[in-house]
Amino acid sequence: MIDNTDDANCKTEEKHNDATLNRPAGDRVVDAPSVLVDLPRYIRQIKQEDAWTKNDRNSITVFKTRDMAIVLGGLRAGAEMPAHKAEGIMSIQLIHGSLDLNTDELSETMKAGQIAAIHKGCNYRLIAQEESIYLLTICDVE
Repeated sequence: MIDNTDDANCKTEEKHNDATLNRPAGDRVVDAPSVLVDLPRYIRQIKQEDAWTKNDRNSITVFKTRDMAIVLGGLRAGAEMPAHKAEGIMSIQLIHGSLDLNTDELSETMKAGQIAAIHKGCNYRLIAQEESIYLLTICDVE
């Protein structure tokens, strides 16, 4: 471990999301000085929840501060995330599957391993061509 006793910037209060009826395995740390995110575990979790079984999508926030949020999401084949404006500078990293990405400037089919970066205020829309898992990171860096 690194000794950060002299670094006041690294000190932050640990924050948790509690389990709920819809997310009984939902108790998790979402903010702390350091957070390790187990993506395979969260992918299994979102695929086992009722929201995935009954709907065409599910997602879970795995990290959240005032300036940044990381959301793991899944879309079933044919599911659409309708067009809306990016709330901050954001990236979409496709972990598995295939997504049609439409923005103000481009229209591309994303494949696993690709990342799209979108500026705050730009419109974007996603359509899953097959079951897809993505990591959405949103930052407000103004």
